[in-house]
Amino acid sequence: MHRVFHFSNKPPFPLRDGGCIAISSVLKSLLSSSEIEVFHFTLSTYKHPYAPEMYPQTWKERMEMDSSIVNTKTNLLGALYYLVRNKSYNVARFYDPKVAKTIKTHLNNNKYDAAILESIYLLPYRSLFKEKGIKVIVRAHNLEHEIWSSMAEKSPIFLKRWYFNRLSSQLEKYERTELAKVDGIVSITEEDALFFQQFEPEVTTTAIPTAVKTKFPPTDYSLSDFYFLGAMDWKPNIDGIQWFLNNVIPEGLKGTKFFLGGKGLKTNQYNHPSVENVGEVENALDFISAHGICIIPMHSGSGIKIKLLENMAMGKPIITTSEGVRGVDVTHEKEVLIADDPDEFRELMYRLHLDKNLRRKLGKNSKLFIKNNYSEEKLTRRLIAFIKDI
Repeated sequence: MHRVFHFSNKPPFPLRDGGCIAISSVLKSLLSSSEIEVFHFTLSTYKHPYAPEMYPQTWKERMEMDSSIVNTKTNLLGALYYLVRNKSYNVARFYDPKVAKTIKTHLNNNKYDAAILESIYLLPYRSLFKEKGIKVIVRAHNLEHEIWSSMAEKSPIFLKRWYFNRLSSQLEKYERTELAKVDGIVSITEEDALFFQQFEPEVTTTAIPTAVKTKFPPTDYSLSDFYFLGAMDWKPNIDGIQWFLNNVIPEGLKGTKFFLGGKGLKTNQYNHPSVENVGEVENALDFISAHGICIIPMHSGSGIKIKLLENMAMGKPIITTSEGVRGVDVTHEKEVLIADDPDEFRELMYRLHLDKNLRRKLGKNSKLFIKNNYSEEKLTRRLIAFIKDI
């Protein structure tokens, strides 16, 4: 029996964004194995407070749980302090001596074989585990520095561009330095794994994508409106939607609507003739099922876009960008439609809006693709084997 300390930078529940879904995916895999005993410890932040009642009851019966509050709010003084020191403010916000003390108490009271850290932002706590001889595995959801680098490229404001590039540089330096000190890295894409293998050749690295469930109600392909559901307090999503509204549908849509929902979205946030802003969505499955065509207009970010996998698993027809399918080996016109040019993107929207057979073909191919490549059973076996062999 392997005893695993599962450490997340935010609670997986409620499933408010892609990060929560990715964390819950690993936790579910751990709990499904008879060879693993789990202790789940999470940070509780102002954006993601710890709410144990939101966890499935069956999960709580299978593991011990605890949390610690950490203040991750940004402030100008903190940003300037770390800028002058040329250290990553992004990382520093997640460290708190009180959290370290709580973790140390747990480690003194119990024996663990491995710790899974759900983000590079948890690496400041690495030494606590190493002092106890515990193997440390980092699950890298993204190449964090690339997110800031791509946002810098797209910023029209010089000062912002300079600052984002500085943050990116600091994060890349931190990733290269600190990840070399862990025992294993689990990335979400093969592309990210190659980056880590290049700079951390002594660290055992593998790519295990986020598993997604594959059993959903039948898809209604008669629906032909458009929708996007994602965390609207995450800059790549905000930028993507802004690009879509300003460049793809600046004059609106004829004969249909675009429904926009997500965490942190204010109902008065977008004033656009074709946008139906529904704000935060209580039930993601109900929202997605009620609409026809998924729009994923991403132009920055890193790692796999969880929203892509989820919508594919539900058999939804999808129009996205090259960035939106990054790390997922799908084919244009087979599982999804892909366009980076605004005019081409808009043409694909009207084409799919008018063609029910194409909607059905894309949706069914997407569902089969997920079943063959991202099923929970397959990926769970790979994760458990990695933990045991590390």
